Amino acid sequence: MSESGINVEENLNRLDEFHISAHLHPARVLTPHGTLVDVFSVDEADPSMEIRRQMLEPYLRRAGFYYASLIKRFEYDNPMISALVERWRPGTHTFHLPWGECTITLEDVAMQVGLPIDGEPVSGTLRSWSKFHQRDIWQWCEELLGEVLDGHVGTTKYNIKLKWLRSRLQRMPLDSPQEALVRYARCYIMYLLGGVLLPDKANNTVHVRYLPLLANYEAISTYSWGSVVLCWLYRGMCLATDYNVEGMSGCHTLLMSWIYFRLPFWAPDWAGKRGKNDYAEQRLQRHWLRLDNLKVDEVTIPVA
Repeated sequence: MSESGINVEENLNRLDEFHISAHLHPARVLTPHGTLVDVFSVDEADPSMEIRRQMLEPYLRRAGFYYASLIKRFEYDNPMISALVERWRPGTHTFHLPWGECTITLEDVAMQVGLPIDGEPVSGTLRSWSKFHQRDIWQWCEELLGEVLDGHVGTTKYNIKLKWLRSRLQRMPLDSPQEALVRYARCYIMYLLGGVLLPDKANNTVHVRYLPLLANYEAISTYSWGSVVLCWLYRGMCLATDYNVEGMSGCHTLLMSWIYFRLPFWAPDWAGKRGKNDYAEQRLQRHWLRLDNLKVDEVTIPVA
């Protein structure tokens, strides 16, 4: 507290002229993030989807992605996310709250998403596939996934459409041999990476840079996938603190589940109550007020 009675700690973010907290008027609500469409939606009239899911379950468990595959589609509260991002400090990777700081940790990733948080680092290259892997990426894609999207071979389009992956999984033959099931499991993992765990702002494609990490199927579970999911979300929130940015990448599912679990007063039974004319800007202003009056005993995590 300064001599003038102003809480200096509350205004640290505003020292950055580009931070959204210095540009709250007019209010900015981040644009809606695309939501995952369940690959094998339950349909009593068509039990084949559930059979396909059960066929792939052992392979997803071996790779460490089974619990992530159980994530279901739900609506993201963009005004709530926007309010939290306004309190995100890129320098410390923490949320700046009235009584201190808190953040999403690897423990939260393990609890909320179920991915491994230790092991080998997830790394690779965005281009120069021949230099690093001594083979054409799309030939490798056909070998590992069993098929390549039309028009991609011989091009520099390094993204695979999530819609194509989902369609391929939904058409998986029920008599597929083990070798084919491994390929379909890779398709499912790529779909989860691009659609849920490591999405970009558009959230409709997945980059092929992850494919080499899935080549040795037994080694997939040895990577620290949870760490890269957390880093990607941190990066997305850091970029979204710029007032010129309108959207945000990163695992919104992790962020929303963290909010509901660690800040239980925002759980759906409360946040889901909206008035007939309850616009996004109005909800954002309510979230501002709630955060401004947040008390430490309302949070279920230790604070820094």
